[in-house]
Formats: sequence, structure tokens, C-alpha cells
Amino acid sequence: MEQEVQTSRKELIKKIAVIFLVVLLVLTFFSNTIMNYSLPEVATEPVTSGTVSNKVRGQGTVETNSDYEVTVSGTRVIKEVKVQAGDTVEKGQVLFTFEEAENTELNDAEDALEQMELDYAKSLLTSGPDYTSDNNNIKDAKEDLEAAIKAQEKAKGNDKKLKTAKSQEEKLKTQVSSQQKTVNELQEKVEEYGEVGDYESAQAKVESISNELALLRVQLTELRQQDDGSDPEITQSIHNKELEINIRESDLKAAQKEAENLKKIGGDYTKLKTDLKAANKKLTELQEALTKKSEEVTELSGVMSLADAKADVKMKQKALTDLLLALKTRKKEDSLSQQSASLDMQAAEKKIEEQRELVKKLKSGSDLKEIKSKEAGVVSQVDFKVGDSVTADTPLAKIQLADSGYVAKITVTKEQAKLIKTDDEATIENVWDNDLKATVKSIKADPENPNQNMIVTFEVKGNVNVGQNLAFSVGERSNRYDAVVPNNAVKEDSKGKFVLVVTVKGTPLGNRYKVKRADVEVLASDDTSSGVSGGVYEYDNVVTNSSKPLEEGDQVRLKE
Repeated sequence: MEQEVQTSRKELIKKIAVIFLVVLLVLTFFSNTIMNYSLPEVATEPVTSGTVSNKVRGQGTVETNSDYEVTVSGTRVIKEVKVQAGDTVEKGQVLFTFEEAENTELNDAEDALEQMELDYAKSLLTSGPDYTSDNNNIKDAKEDLEAAIKAQEKAKGNDKKLKTAKSQEEKLKTQVSSQQKTVNELQEKVEEYGEVGDYESAQAKVESISNELALLRVQLTELRQQDDGSDPEITQSIHNKELEINIRESDLKAAQKEAENLKKIGGDYTKLKTDLKAANKKLTELQEALTKKSEEVTELSGVMSLADAKADVKMKQKALTDLLLALKTRKKEDSLSQQSASLDMQAAEKKIEEQRELVKKLKSGSDLKEIKSKEAGVVSQVDFKVGDSVTADTPLAKIQLADSGYVAKITVTKEQAKLIKTDDEATIENVWDNDLKATVKSIKADPENPNQNMIVTFEVKGNVNVGQNLAFSVGERSNRYDAVVPNNAVKEDSKGKFVLVVTVKGTPLGNRYKVKRADVEVLASDDTSSGVSGGVYEYDNVVTNSSKPLEEGDQVRLKE
């Protein structure tokens, strides 16, 4: 019975374990499925190799190829403005009317005529020439030039002396530095020898030990004479005396060696002190020579330099030359004055007559009430309104001439401009008219941003209107690239342009997909694709769309 209970328990435990494993597997599967559905869903496209056509696109407004400015003579007050920007006008059409007012230009012309007539009358009273002041100025200029030349000659000698003195000063500085180093080294050695000891004291010590040793030997001889072998104390004294003699003999050898060393050192020490004294003397001499040379350099540097002296001579030469030329010119003019008097009078009379004609013309036009267009065209700009006062030759308006043809302009980058050349034919993408043609007329730097942008001007032929907006496409050229991606796969942030590449990792529960950033450089683009280079290669899968914003390393699920 007990065995049956145990068997039943084992079966129950097996069943519970199986149920537990099944539940665990089910939960694991569903948790993985739930997690997958919570991940961002992405659409991908493979990276391919192929060609990309470069196109430059832009929009421009149609305008006429040339225009003219509407101006008026004299000062006027506008009574009525009969046109506005955008109006089409015909030749002879009235553009502005004016108030009746005083013509200030006529008054100015009359005043100028009166002054010219007065100046002409005064010129008839001019007296003969007087050159006294000119000659005095020339005399002073010559004296100044002579003084400047002497100063230059002196400065030339000083400049040569200064160069030599500076060279000698630098040489002396080097010698002083070197000699100072020698003195310092000798001084250190002298100080080292001074600490070794005195030879006389060492020699006295040798003599003292020698005398003491001689006495000990005499005492040893006396003891040996007394020793007959019967007295142990004498025998011991002899032994002690021999030991003492041995010790003192060793001391004597050491003292003799020390004395010999000190004798040798003493000779070197004496020589070192002699050398040090000589080195100090030479150092003092060099320092005194350097001081004198530095004073000489300072003194020579304080005088006028050769460059300044040359400049002063040049300036004085010019001043004298100008005075001489001025006098020569004046004398020449004065010598011809009698011959040219009639010519001058004729010229003055001619100018006066021309001024009279101008006054007459202004008087005839002083009753101007309106101004008309000289050509047919479109008014592009009106700069004044009723009641404004305008002066002579001030543009009142601009009229684009209809007969001059039409142009349109777009702004492109310098890189885009490299894809275009003059006379390239452009496609107009927003007008379906086969007769409408556009050609690149010019490519120039953008005045507002010349370092980055260019202005492309198209010549437009066909049925267009001033102010019409046209979309241009130009510069199509195909190149092959190793990596081509959809345009919507290319992203950009503060670090530059990049794509998100999908990576796959196999697991027991299926594949897991993550995204990684690959920085790229866009080499070319068309309507759909871009040729790129960087961290992306053919057959990589790049993200083109995502249900949520993505970051580096995010886990994603692929769109089914």
C-alpha cells in the first residue's frame, strides 16, 4: 500500500513538472510575441549599386531682359501717379503729372551763368607773374636737401659702425659667458682642494710618528738586552713593545702616504689658485670691454638711422623737384599766356554761351506738366507717390522693355553650379508648352552670399508673362555609384548625414532586428535615389520609414 502511494506521488510530480514546463513555454512564446508587437515597425530597402542622375532644380520669376529708368529734369512735385508696378504701358503713355512750382534747376543754372560771366570779367584783370616767392622756396628747399645729404653720409658711417659694434657686442657677451663659466669651475675646484688639508701639518705628523717609533725601537732594544728568559714580565713587555712598534709603523706608512698626496695636491692647488686669479682678471677685462661696447651701441643707436636719413633725402628731393617743376610749368604757362589769352577767352565765351543755351532750354521746359514713357514695356518699380518732391535725374520708376526678351533667375549652391554650364538647355517642369524654351545664359556669384551660392540666369523664349513663376531642371548627368539608397533613407542631424542599417541576430525564439547608424556622404541625388559613400555597402538593408522615432541600437520589427 505504501509503495502504491509513493508511485502515485511520483506520477503527480511528473504531471506537475510537465504542466509547469508547458505553461513556461507558452508564456515565453506569448511574451516574445507581445514584445515584438510593441517594437517600432520599419520599412526597409536594400542598398544597390547603379547610376544616379544629377539634376539642379529651382524656381524663378520671369522678367524682361532689360529696363530703363524714368527721370525728369529739374525739381518737381508729383501731382498724380498714373501707373503702378505690374502695369503694361505703351510708348508715349503718361506716367506722372507734376504740380506747377518753381524750377530750382533753372535757378541754379542762372546762378552758374552769372558766376561764369563774373569770373570771365575778373580774368581780364589778371596782372603779370611774380616769381620771388617761388625762388625763395626753391632756395630753402636746396639748403634742406644739402643738410639731408650730409646727414645721410654721416648716418651711413654710423650705420656701418653700429653693425660692427653690435657684432662685437654679441661676441663679447659670448666670451664673458664662457669666461664666467671657466671662473665658476675653477672656483669650485679651489674650494674642493681647500677642504682636503695642510701638507705641513701632515709632514709634521710623519716626523712625530718617526721620532716616536725611533724611541720605541730603542726601548725594545733595551728590553731585549735585559731579557735572559727568567723574567716573564720582561718577556711580556717585549711582546707589547713589538705590537706597539707594528702599530706605529702602520701609522707612519699612512701618514707618509697622506703627506705625499697632500704634497701633490698642494702643487695642483697652487696652480688652481693661480689659474683662478688669471681667469678672474680676464673676466674683468672682458666685462669692461663689453660695458664700453654696449655704451657705444647705445650711443650709435640714438642717432638717425641710415633708412631714416635716406627717406629724409628722398622727401627733400621730391620737395625741391616739385618746386622746380611747378616754377617751370608756371613760367611756361605765363610765357604762353599772351599767346593763349585769346584762346582762353574764346573757351570761356564758349562755356558761357553753352550755359546760356542750358538756361534757355530750362526756361522752355519749366512749364513741364507731365512725363511720358519712351518705350513700351511693363512697370517693374514705382519709387514715388503723390506729393513727393523729386530732383533732377532721380529715377521715378523702372520699366522693363517688352522687346528685349525674357529671363528668370534661380539661386544654387557652388557644388550644384559645377553641374551646369552656359548654353545648357533647361526643362521647365510646371508648364506643358513645347514652344517654351529655356537656356542657361550666365552663372555668377550671388552678391548676398558669394562664398556659398551662385545665381543662374535663364533666357526664356516663348509665350510667357512678366511675373510668371517657372520651375527649372537643368544639368542632368549620370554617374555610377557602388552604394545607392532611397532618398527617404538619408537622415541628417548635427553630426551630419547618415542612414540606419538593419542588423539581424538569430535566437532560439527567432530573429531579432536592430538598427545601427552609418554616417555617409551624399555624392549625388536625383528624384528618388542618392549615391553615397561611407559605412554602408551593397545588399545592406536601410530604414526608409518607421512607426516611431529611432535611435542607435533600437530593436525593431520588419514591416510585413
